[in-house]
This record gives sequence, structure tokens and C-alpha cells, in this order.
Amino acid sequence: MRALPLRRILFAVAAFAAVLIYLTWWVTYAGIHYMPRYRLLPPGVSGETQGTSVRVLSLTRSEQLANVGGGQPGLPDPGAVWIVAELEAVRHDPAKEFLCGNELIGPGWRQWPTASVQVQRSTPSCPLDLAIGEPVRFESIFMVPARYADQLSGIALRDDSSAARTAVIRPPES
Repeated sequence: MRALPLRRILFAVAAFAAVLIYLTWWVTYAGIHYMPRYRLLPPGVSGETQGTSVRVLSLTRSEQLANVGGGQPGLPDPGAVWIVAELEAVRHDPAKEFLCGNELIGPGWRQWPTASVQVQRSTPSCPLDLAIGEPVRFESIFMVPARYADQLSGIALRDDSSAARTAVIRPPES
């Protein structure tokens, strides 16, 4: 039986170490950039996203959405309820555009995007052109399974242009 040369063994160990380092780097990178990471803010505190401060004024649970146009109220899917978030935004940075990337966060960091509703509301949904320095109130509407409606964490202010943790804002305690 012939002994393996030391050079071949060292090459195999070096190749294995290089692959292991690459896999460690990739798993770390993927964990930071592909899995949402959240930062839960105290109740009533504003979150900053895209050069705009946003705060939650209220989170309201409802079985139907009132239609100010006088038509039929908006009904959620069976087993679900509406969560209406009243928000206030103040744009500070004219170079950045505020995009409404709000998500409702529930138990286990479950996420629900804003729902598109076919009812006319008295409060506007997300405004696209915020004036600099002027507070603007708007609402985001979410459809959530009824079993999670009492376990909500807050509103996540998504900003895909940043690797920073996503701020989760909550309404003030009553």
C-alpha cells in the first residue's frame, strides 16, 4: 500500500476549508438579506423610512368597512377581519420618495400586506406625493385571519433599499 503524498492531502484540506468558508459566508449573507429582521419600537414612537417619519395613531379591528359613497360595506373573506391602521407621515428628505410598503406584523413575525378594497373611505389610503414638513394622515387596511387579530405586533415600515432592521411601529397605549 502506497502512502498519499503530503501535498495532495494539504490540497484536499485547503479545498474543503475554502468551500466551508464560502458556505459560512453565503448562509450569513442570506440570513441578513433574505429573511426580514425587525426592530420593535416602543408604543407611540415614530419610525423612519425613506426620509419620512411615520407613526401609528390607531389600530382598529372591524367586521366590515364603511363605504362613504353609500354603497355596500366591504366584507372580509370568511374567517377574517379587517384591521384599519390610521397613520401619520411627515416627509423630511426631498431627495427620497416615500413608498407605502407597510405590512402588518403578527405572532411569529407573520406578515400581511395591505389589502385592496373596493369601498370608498373617508380617510385616504397612502398618499404618493407628501409635502415636505407637513403631517399627512392616511390609513392602511389589512385583512387578517380572526384568530390572529388580537395578537398583532404592529406595522412594519418596509424599505428594501436598506439592509437595516425593519422598524415595527405600534399605536400609543391607551
